[in-house]
Amino acid sequence: MSHLIQRKQHHETQCEAALREGNPEQAKAHAARAADYALALAKAATSESVASSYVTDAEGWLEIAENIDKAKLPQAGAKSSGGGSNPNEEPADGDAAKKEWLVTEKPNIRFDQIAGMAEAKQSIREMAILPLQRPELTQSLGLKAGGGVLLYGPPGNGKTLLGKAIATELDAAFFYASGAQIRSKWHGESEKRLRELLQAVKAEPMAVLFLDEVDGLLPKRGGNSAVDNRIVTQFLSEIGGFEESENTLLLLGATNVPWDIDDAVFRTGRFDEKIYIQPPDVAARLGIFQHHLKDVPIAGDIQLEHWAEKLEGYTGSDIVGIVNGAKRSALGRAIRDELETAMISHDDLERILKTIPPSANAKMLAKYTRFAQQSG
Repeated sequence: MSHLIQRKQHHETQCEAALREGNPEQAKAHAARAADYALALAKAATSESVASSYVTDAEGWLEIAENIDKAKLPQAGAKSSGGGSNPNEEPADGDAAKKEWLVTEKPNIRFDQIAGMAEAKQSIREMAILPLQRPELTQSLGLKAGGGVLLYGPPGNGKTLLGKAIATELDAAFFYASGAQIRSKWHGESEKRLRELLQAVKAEPMAVLFLDEVDGLLPKRGGNSAVDNRIVTQFLSEIGGFEESENTLLLLGATNVPWDIDDAVFRTGRFDEKIYIQPPDVAARLGIFQHHLKDVPIAGDIQLEHWAEKLEGYTGSDIVGIVNGAKRSALGRAIRDELETAMISHDDLERILKTIPPSANAKMLAKYTRFAQQSG
């Protein structure tokens, strides 16, 4: 494996050099070769976690290769301006960072439009929304508005949707970033982007920062990645500064794998509050069906209550996938049979159900339950 690692590192270095010299074709070729060696390392790995990390690395290099044409490169042969900065970058200032991360058009979604999750929504209101809406009452109780809330649970159950609803409810600057957006393959670039994001947030008297895919940004330290260690350390330092400032920050995070996040991230002042977003219950599943089939022609023998009970273990996105699949099935049948109206039948739903298994199995849910018990 040492030979594969050396070859991968060689192509990574050559890709970066080609970018500095303004040679996009060479850069793309080296990025693609780095991805090839990362996949070879994944196949040779003896543990699943190591293999997974190499696959992620390969995907990152392939993404770089695809996006090189969009990058602003210097003219071939251009000299570096010195000072140790990356010559491919334009100087970033606070306005540029704010423009990249600030959501100027807030999502048009409110809590009452989200089916189910009554307990989670109530907790978020009490911990996050009400203190920011009534800061004078919060201060009278000796509390500081803001803080950190991590939303975790199986994918497809509305964690990001809840984050958008919070943005709608609050009159505050709303910043959004995912771990994949912040992380970079270039030395020092990930830390730089994280610092720019947090500085832009700190410039606002009241702000909401929603970090999606937190596990990808703040993984457990102590592994082989020096970049991971530096990013987590910087995050802890920067966010900790809010505790002593007069600025108000509501830090929101979402993850499908909370056990992969560094433990220090859960300490006071960071993501010290954690809310488990479980798969929808019967009432929530019925609400999802009703919302997505509103004004849609359906056969009289379809009982949505029956379907809501039937889909135990299905996530919200699973149910939406079943509904959309049934709609496409009905459309195809109407076109084939030259019907004037497309109507969803019971058979449409049954046919699509066979192709979409439930995402949340018992083993997965047990893992979330253990995390909730251990971290609560």
